[in-house]
Amino acid sequence: MTLKTWHVYWLGFFIISSLLSIQANGLQCYGCNIIVGRKYIDVGCTNPEVITCSHSHKGFKHRFCIKTESAALGIILTSGCATSRHCHQQELPGVKIHCCDSDRCNSSHRPEGRLLTCICLLISLTLLQVQL
Repeated sequence: MTLKTWHVYWLGFFIISSLLSIQANGLQCYGCNIIVGRKYIDVGCTNPEVITCSHSHKGFKHRFCIKTESAALGIILTSGCATSRHCHQQELPGVKIHCCDSDRCNSSHRPEGRLLTCICLLISLTLLQVQL
């Protein structure tokens, strides 16, 4: 297998994985220290899980991902789905509230999957152009 063929396979892989990662069912957020249904999600926030937000909570739409952080310790207290009401409330003493509105945007610990895919795709295309 030539290097050019190898790059074409990688390019196809990244395009397909990008298309498969597109979700239309709802906003995806990282969740920890919360209850979803009857299940506790990642107590301690050491390994947040990806959760798909339901369309509404008590009549309000989940349109945001939220992360609460201890101002003094700099650790994540909770993360999950939120309504605009959650995001516009007054901050609690010693707690920072961060809201965002794109998939998996409420974690500073992991690069977003689509961004990483785009970077790899650009590198592959650059290498392919160099070989041609």
